[in-house]
Amino acid sequence: MMTRDDDISLAPDSASESAERYVRSLIYWGELGPGDKLPPATELAAQLGISRATLRVALKTLERAGFLVTTRGAHGGSRVSDTASLSRAWVQWMREHGDELDAMFEFRRTIESRLAALAAERRDDDDLAAIERALAREHENRQRASLFQADADIHRSIARAAHSPRLAQAMNDVRADLFLPVDLSLLDDESMVYDSHALIVKTIRERDPVGAAAAAAAHVDQILLLMRRAADRAVAGAPR
Repeated sequence: MMTRDDDISLAPDSASESAERYVRSLIYWGELGPGDKLPPATELAAQLGISRATLRVALKTLERAGFLVTTRGAHGGSRVSDTASLSRAWVQWMREHGDELDAMFEFRRTIESRLAALAAERRDDDDLAAIERALAREHENRQRASLFQADADIHRSIARAAHSPRLAQAMNDVRADLFLPVDLSLLDDESMVYDSHALIVKTIRERDPVGAAAAAAAHVDQILLLMRRAADRAVAGAPR
């Protein structure tokens, strides 16, 4: 029987909250990097299907949190903050939401395991080629920002190979919440993360849905461990 503490709110995000999540996801996926300028407000609002006033609320919230910097004038607009500011924003987020990590990663584990299994079952040759290319880019380029982009490309290509748009959107949503700044020393051993990606790809190549689900779950558990280590170091060393 559910207690009051177990109650689940089914209220949807407001339009401005959805816009915040979308912009954070652009930063997470590497489509917007430190210093990059956001699309014009009119264009971004139209893309999101919201008013410019609602978009301003979302951007102001992201600015206060340290994700964006906004300037006025003919050449003004909103830009992604520098890496140091993004790191401070992440540390603050961890202080406020660190106790939610287990639940968030439980959801991510469920979603990504199922996507990997479906990719193993449904992928075609073009899907597999896209996944293999993304894995090769991760192996070849060891710059921090490029690693985050390669990670995003791998997970996106697996999601596309699963041919399940709703599961792919759920993956986007949870990964947007788990924002990671590109200069954070999250990956203590990049080769370990690459190896776990390679195992997922291997099982998809072999059309092994059970193995793919297990490899994806192990990868998510690995990232949770690394994220906790990074958070402990960052939060302990940051001024309050």
